[in-house]
Amino acid sequence: MRIQELIQKNGIIIDLKSTEKMETVDRIARFLCSINGLSNAQEVSAKIIERENEMSTGIGFGIAIPHARFSGIDRLYMAAARSVEGIEFEALDDQPVHLIFMMISPANTSTGHTEALSSLSRIMAYEEVRSDLLQAKTPEEFLELLTEAENKYIG
Repeated sequence: MRIQELIQKNGIIIDLKSTEKMETVDRIARFLCSINGLSNAQEVSAKIIERENEMSTGIGFGIAIPHARFSGIDRLYMAAARSVEGIEFEALDDQPVHLIFMMISPANTSTGHTEALSSLSRIMAYEEVRSDLLQAKTPEEFLELLTEAENKYIG
C-alpha cells in the first residue's frame, strides 16, 4: 500500500496552529474522521491519545506518527499535518515535532498498517524530504513532494 494513495490533498493541514500534544492529536483525529466520513471521531481521538500515553509516537527528526487500530473501519486512513512552530511531543530525540502523520487501520489487519509505518519511516529518514515538506506552500505541493520521495526511496 502506497502512502500517496492513503493521503489526499484534502487530508493535509499545512499550517497547524496547535501547540499542545494531546490537543494536536485530538484535532488531527477529528480532521481525519471528518474528511473520510467516519462518525467515530471521539473514539478515534481517545484511542490515539491512549496509545500516545503508553508511548510517544514522536520518532525523532521532527516527525510523529500517531496511530491506532479500530474495529468497524474497512481500510487504512491517513492524514498529515505540519506545524511550523513545532510541538513538544516527547519525541525520542527530545526535539519538537513539525510533521505529523496520523494513521488508523482495521483491528484485524496488520500487514497494511506495518507496511505504511515502515514506508513512512523510510521516506522521512531523508533530511531533504523533511526539509522540502517543511517548505511546502500548499497541501498539493506537500503531497507532490511526498509522492516524489516515496517513488524515489520506496520504488
